[in-house]
Amino acid sequence: MFTLLASISGFVPIFSQITQATAQKAVQLVTKKLKADKSCKQELGTLTKINQVLGYGSPKANVIAVRFEASFNKPSTIKGTDRGIMRGQVKASIAEDSGKIITCSVFRDLGWGRTWDMKV
Repeated sequence: MFTLLASISGFVPIFSQITQATAQKAVQLVTKKLKADKSCKQELGTLTKINQVLGYGSPKANVIAVRFEASFNKPSTIKGTDRGIMRGQVKASIAEDSGKIITCSVFRDLGWGRTWDMKV
């Protein structure tokens, strides 16, 4: 649903806000894809939980943007040791009509470490 503003060239759409339920579905979709992605498991570890949703919105028409904090656990190759939990910020854009992930990045160590980008 759009709100219209008058302009010189006609009407310019202002994009509606995303509901919390829509954002939650987008977060669940991204979480499911991250858990299934082999390169994510290899680089970051297994996504164990969503800690906090940081924000969501619609920066462009038909695009849902979400940002949330997640915990990843990567077992060590040495028996009896473990890396522990790495917390990262996940930033993703999803096409609202198709539900396809457009972009997805995970910022390690809350943005102070390297960035991992999902191949879409």
